[in-house]
Formats: sequence, structure tokens, C-alpha cells
Amino acid sequence: MINKIYLNTVDNITEKIIQLKEQKKKVFCLIAGSQGSGKTTLSQNLKKKLQSKKFRVLVLSIDNFYSSKKIRNKLSKKISKLFITRGVPGTHNLKSLKEILKIFKSNKKKKYNLPYFSKGHDDILYSKSINLTFPYDIFILEGWCLGYPGSIERKLKKPINNLERKFDKNLKWRKYVNTMSKKYEASIYKYSNFSVFLKIPSFNYVFHWRKKQEQQLAKKLRMNSKELKNFISFYERITIDLLKNYKKYFDSFVTIDSKHNFGPLRFIK
Repeated sequence: MINKIYLNTVDNITEKIIQLKEQKKKVFCLIAGSQGSGKTTLSQNLKKKLQSKKFRVLVLSIDNFYSSKKIRNKLSKKISKLFITRGVPGTHNLKSLKEILKIFKSNKKKKYNLPYFSKGHDDILYSKSINLTFPYDIFILEGWCLGYPGSIERKLKKPINNLERKFDKNLKWRKYVNTMSKKYEASIYKYSNFSVFLKIPSFNYVFHWRKKQEQQLAKKLRMNSKELKNFISFYERITIDLLKNYKKYFDSFVTIDSKHNFGPLRFIK
């Protein structure tokens, strides 16, 4: 909810980014938080603030890098049928994200067309694209799994929900997601200059807040409650791990209460 504390938090994050920009040529920031936590809105508000200070700002979501349905189908046949569903590490075009980060850090003038992923169609729409014009001063990447470095393998053995219990008995899905989480950390997250975690009260809030987002889609493209509950179960393990261990992974955090009110920015490191 946008109130005085929220606006102060936006100002404080903006101030921190500007401080970093005074020390570095480029600033790469991560905004992480569960589905429905408010990452996208926060990132856009930060962009407006920073642009008002004459900075060139690129904001992208990890969702912009989802692999096509065709690629996910190949992965589902090769490793686990659970990879048909987008979301977890391993279902993104990591190569494209690495390219964009490399161009950003190079400070070169360059145009880049990022294929447009439609959540409603659950696929890339090749008729559309996100047109990027480098250079940028600041790159803000937001996403639900950002900053997650993977888990130790023994923690993967015990299933945390029916999805894992019924459809991942051999642990192939969990192990591959974990391996890819480590790759995302090594090739993307570790290069961030500043990271913010949006801490929701518990995983139970994800369904209600994610359902509000679903209402913004055209009716024929929306998931019903049963489909949505199944969908968010793919996100449960990593979301819970982040909520437990965020102080190990991030530079700062913002607590969000049950009414979706943001608290102040708090630094960890």
C-alpha cells in the first residue's frame, strides 16, 4: 500500500543507489520478493525517482526471460515433466540475461531486442519485443527467486508439498532447479551492487496476493483458484527458504505486513 512509509522507503532505496553511483560507473540492483509482494511497482517507482535525477535506468524482471513453451517441453522430456510449468530456475533464458548484463557493464552504445513473454499465453510472442537502447547508468532486476544461491542437497530429500511428493519422487526436478539456482548466483546475482528483499508475513499470503494479479489478465487467460494453487506450489520451496534465510543472501530488506503495508528499509550488511 502506498503511504508515507512506502514513499520514504522508495526515497531511501533511491538514495542508496545514488550513493553507489557516485562510487561506481554502473550500479546493478536486485529487488527480490515472493509473487504479489510488490516488486514490479517498487521497481517502477524507483525508476521514476532515478530518472528525475537524470539517470538512465533499465528495469527488467526475471519473468522477461522465461523460456518458450517449446524449450520447456524439451526440458520436460529430458529431465522432468514439471518443467512444462514456468517459474523456477532452469525455465529462463539465462544466456540472454547474461548478455544484457555484459552489455550493461560494458557501457557501449547498443540496441537489443528482448523477445516478449506473455504470461497470459504462457509463451513468447515473437510479434512483440522489449527494445533496449544501451547505455544505462543503473540496471534494476526484479524477481521472485533473485538472490537465491541454492540449497545443500540433503535438504532437497524431504518433499514440502503434494507436488514434490507425487510428481518428483526421484528428486530430478528439485536437483536440477537447485543446480540452476547455483548457476544463476554465479553468473548474475554475485555481480549485484545492492540487493533488497521484500519480506512477506508467510508463504500463505502468496495465493491471495497472486490472485489479485491474475484478475488483471483478460478473463479467458486467467487461472482459476485450483490452477493457481497448483501453480504457486512450484514456487513454494524457494520462497520459504528465502523467507528463512534472507539475512544471509541480501544487503537489505523491507518488511511487508498482512495488509500489504511496507515498512522502512533496513540494512543487513
